[in-house]
Amino acid sequence: MLKGKKGLYILLPLVVFIWGAIIYQVTDAFSDDDPLATDSTAITFSKIEGKERDHFLISSVTRDPFLGTMYKPKKEPVKKITPRVKKPEVTWPSVTYKGMVTGNPVIYLIEINGTDQLMQRNEVVSDIKLIKASSSWVQLRFKGEAKRFEILN
Repeated sequence: MLKGKKGLYILLPLVVFIWGAIIYQVTDAFSDDDPLATDSTAITFSKIEGKERDHFLISSVTRDPFLGTMYKPKKEPVKKITPRVKKPEVTWPSVTYKGMVTGNPVIYLIEINGTDQLMQRNEVVSDIKLIKASSSWVQLRFKGEAKRFEILN
């Protein structure tokens, strides 16, 4: 680079000129003076003519164009519709979980239709099977349907 004040004398006017050009372009872009059109000639529009569309039909393929053999369409397999049989709705008897008795094995107190039953895991009483249990809930199965019952306070 230039040493001493010679560099300052050359670079300072160059920087001032560049910044002046930038500021002039920005202020000129935001000015409200729009150029006016002096030549006002009448503009005429012509109607654009559209092309008529070609109509065609697609015929069925009877011969394979590459092999020269007759085309045999694949037969779609007929799907058999099997009606779904709705399971009859299972009406549960009145069941409430009252608690558990600790011991070996653990016994759970469950009221079924107003009568208290003492049950262990995997035991069946009046078609109700005790599947899982904890101190706060039991899971019972009745006619293939499982339900969870919370303890009553």
